[in-house]
Amino acid sequence: MRSRTVVIESRDGTLSLIPFSERGSAYEQQVPDRREMRAFVCRQFKKQDVLWASEIQSVRDFGSESATQQVQTEVAYRLRKLRQDAETTFEYHLLNGIQGLVKDPKDHATVVNYFTEFGITPAAEIDFDLDNATPASGALRKRCQALIESVEDSMGGLSAGAVQIRAECGSAFFADLVAHKEVRETYLNTAAAADLRGRVADEVSFGGITFRRYRGGVGFTVPTDKAFFYPEGIEGLFEIYYAPADTFETVNTLGQPLYARTIPDRDRDEWVRLEIESNPLPICTRPQVLRQARRT
Repeated sequence: MRSRTVVIESRDGTLSLIPFSERGSAYEQQVPDRREMRAFVCRQFKKQDVLWASEIQSVRDFGSESATQQVQTEVAYRLRKLRQDAETTFEYHLLNGIQGLVKDPKDHATVVNYFTEFGITPAAEIDFDLDNATPASGALRKRCQALIESVEDSMGGLSAGAVQIRAECGSAFFADLVAHKEVRETYLNTAAAADLRGRVADEVSFGGITFRRYRGGVGFTVPTDKAFFYPEGIEGLFEIYYAPADTFETVNTLGQPLYARTIPDRDRDEWVRLEIESNPLPICTRPQVLRQARRT
């Protein structure tokens, strides 16, 4: 995109069946979708580092890299660290995206709630009852099936085939899930039974849902007793729009995921400033398909 504002059109349309008609009869009329428009501004995050000449003074031994090579190596190292911070920030936005939210990484305040913006009531949180010492037979599998069917219903007919659901789980939720009687019995007679005797992998499939223990990043993760569910393979369900950087060179050009710049000290040649910038807007286009669950 070439601007800092994204206009999103919301439609209430769903797929429908076309009935048979007699030859020569009138056409079945398509009912126009109800449309609503919303404008969202791409948020910006940026970070910089400064490499001073004094920082690498007197650290080069005889026969080692030249001064120019040494500066280039240090610049590349610091830019790599900045890019890693950017990747962590993108991961943070993706985690919030499967909750239908955009949050500020600084204080985790909600900036955009797509449920509120599009007038959608979030589905009630599901109690997976994982701490039940004597669960009813098949109760967990039925709960998974009910969740899948709920997501399919909320997709308005767009799920023509089987819908694959993924869940990003907190540590306690995942631990109780893999220890659950139904899950253990499912895996006992499979090649994965060895996992039950040792350290359990970070991902397990059960009841048509792939559960993953979410490790998180610096300062963010899935709450330990929670799980966030979302369908996979739905085209356009999650999008990230990028606005161009705040420079004359990039104005009105297509936005890129990340901009990296090196700005030398042209007056005294004492430092070089390293900068990264991104202007993303992560969007969940159908927040009504998202689900949350608690361990108990």
